[in-house]
Amino acid sequence: MLPPLQILCVGCAAVIIAAKAFWMQPGDIRTSHIAASSMDYIQSGVAEHVRVAISKAFQDIHRLYNTSGSGAALLEVVLSNQMSHATNSLPESVL
Repeated sequence: MLPPLQILCVGCAAVIIAAKAFWMQPGDIRTSHIAASSMDYIQSGVAEHVRVAISKAFQDIHRLYNTSGSGAALLEVVLSNQMSHATNSLPESVL
């Protein structure tokens, strides 16, 4: 995977992990929520789904990542993987 696409993967991961951590207890974000969300993101296979989705979405794009089409593709990747990631449960000890 090209370095710019790796960066997009990291950005998507940050958004998905943060969204789940914030969703756990809105208004009360703790380090343990972010840590648990990060572990779940990796262990659940969402990280691999995101990597594959970004590779597919940008397979024909080699330089211009700041277009409206690229933004829409990233939004679709994040939202579709956020929805599946958000439905995974976390241990009660984190909440």
